[in-house]
Amino acid sequence: MIDIELPKLNNNDTSYVLVEWLAEDGTEVTAEQPLVVIETSKAQEEIESPGEGVLHGLVKPGQDCRPGQVIAHVFATSEERAAFLRSSEAAAEKAGREEPAGSGLLITKDARPLVDEHGLTEEMLRAVGRKVIRRADVEALLARTGPADATEGQELPQWQRAVGTVVTESMRTIPAAAAYVRVDVDEALALGREVSERGGATVGLPELLVKAVARRHAGQPLFFARLLDDGSVRIPPTADVGVTMDLGKGLFVPVVRDSAALGTDQLGELLMDYRVKALRGSFRASELADANIMVALHNTDGVVLATPIVFPGQTCVVSLGGTEERLVLDEDGRPVARRHVHIGLVYDHRVVNGRDAMTFLLALKADLESPAVLDTAAG
Repeated sequence: MIDIELPKLNNNDTSYVLVEWLAEDGTEVTAEQPLVVIETSKAQEEIESPGEGVLHGLVKPGQDCRPGQVIAHVFATSEERAAFLRSSEAAAEKAGREEPAGSGLLITKDARPLVDEHGLTEEMLRAVGRKVIRRADVEALLARTGPADATEGQELPQWQRAVGTVVTESMRTIPAAAAYVRVDVDEALALGREVSERGGATVGLPELLVKAVARRHAGQPLFFARLLDDGSVRIPPTADVGVTMDLGKGLFVPVVRDSAALGTDQLGELLMDYRVKALRGSFRASELADANIMVALHNTDGVVLATPIVFPGQTCVVSLGGTEERLVLDEDGRPVARRHVHIGLVYDHRVVNGRDAMTFLLALKADLESPAVLDTAAG
């Protein structure tokens, strides 16, 4: 018998929701066959079979499950599964499973008490727009419609509490320092327009900054390192850059893997695809995992400086502020308008020292102010 154990899919979550089984109980499955769809707070992910045999699921659609939990067995034969079903262990594992609500809606066990407490009807729940109704969905629905008693405290939705957990862990465990540089981006913006017209993919400051950050991996690998418990660091072989995106569906940090190897036009295409997924909330968990540095986009008009947190497990985060126009003197002493942004670096001071941080930041500034080095074609 092979146990199918649920892996950790998202560092922000302590529980997930089983959305649907892709194979039926009692059917034969093969190794690496997709078996089940699991939903985290950010994405849906298919879990594959670790081997071949006869499937027996232990968790029904709509039920919460946690990392490390055994959600199914794969038996060598149908006879072995039948013997398991006859055992008292099988009866105990079936106890307490959540059943689907009427008309195809699935309400998780965590969500059910809140639904009942507020008397939410099926019609109200359908306004959520999900097949599986989780506690976070009910909380968000109640937040939109307003609490029954305005004098009562309002519980934060689950996704916001997950963010709070990560922020608290970062502030508790990482002694972070920050530094900023002002960057003239007129030439970078001109290059972005040129690449966009040449290849069709939209390229702007975020894409060029990701490329500039990735270029630092070869010469300053510590900025991409993971600090280990014994005080040593693990240096990754490639720059896997996470890029923050929030288009009204929550904060996502999809990962641009081996960013240094991608052409500028490829970066434009990939980040555009990620923006569409952020808008739809359709990321796969694998697209959000294992970044070793982050670029935090705070480039909304009027935002000048931002100091994001360093994610646990990473050493650095680079921030991009909004574009502002300033009058400066040209070589002849005449005032001219130039566009600038502030680039920030927040870093784990246990791994990176201030002098090296300044070198890193000034290298980003140099690349963006003389951006021809960033204009690479798709490989």
